[in-house]
Amino acid sequence: MTEAQKIGPEAGVTPNSAATPPKLGLLARLGGVIFSPRQTFASIVAYPKWFGAMAVAVLITAVGQFALLSTDVGKQLALDQQVAAMEAFGQTVSDEAYANLEQGMERARYISPVLTIFATPLFTAMIAGLMHLVFGLIGGGNGTFRQVYAVNAHTGIFGGLLIVFTTLVTVAAGRPAGADLSVFVPTLEESTFIYRFLSTINFFYVWSLFVTAIGLGVLYKRRTGPIAMVLFGIYLVIALIIGFVRSGS
Repeated sequence: MTEAQKIGPEAGVTPNSAATPPKLGLLARLGGVIFSPRQTFASIVAYPKWFGAMAVAVLITAVGQFALLSTDVGKQLALDQQVAAMEAFGQTVSDEAYANLEQGMERARYISPVLTIFATPLFTAMIAGLMHLVFGLIGGGNGTFRQVYAVNAHTGIFGGLLIVFTTLVTVAAGRPAGADLSVFVPTLEESTFIYRFLSTINFFYVWSLFVTAIGLGVLYKRRTGPIAMVLFGIYLVIALIIGFVRSGS
């Protein structure tokens, strides 16, 4: 990477230089990712801090999970998802197995947040590594793994927003509710492929992927559109596979 291609103080440009984006605080970065992502990612790429953003996203998600799984409707939602996943892989859920799963829901509100705290950094590292491989090492883009990790750490706030939205809507409605496309086909059977596929297309996931594409575009100095098409293409393939498996086709 040449000096002209570098961004930030490491390129020999002082933080107050017009060539370097201003250094933003944690709250400014998190709010900026939502409302003005392009300008915010310019600062994140120049100063690739990730811990604070990830800590906030994980905290919001963990608290949301605890709150949702502390309600009867939340426990039933999690139980139904476990049973559906087991049946999709050919397992028969007996009455005894169902009772054991039901008992496990009493501990789920403690276990799920703990798993989120430990799994999120590892999952983020895996996703960041794949993105760095595809758009950086193979695609020839200039950037570091740390910068890609910082981009993904900040887009993790959308996962927190998702659990907050799901918790509020589910508790208010008194039944499982979310922000996926299955709400537009309420007459379809839940076991059908179309319903399972649409239930995987979540508004917050789509929002997060688009903002991630903006961040990667800023980092690698490329247009957002082609990057977004790659990310959405992968997402759709995964959604099709999940829809097929969960429908038991």
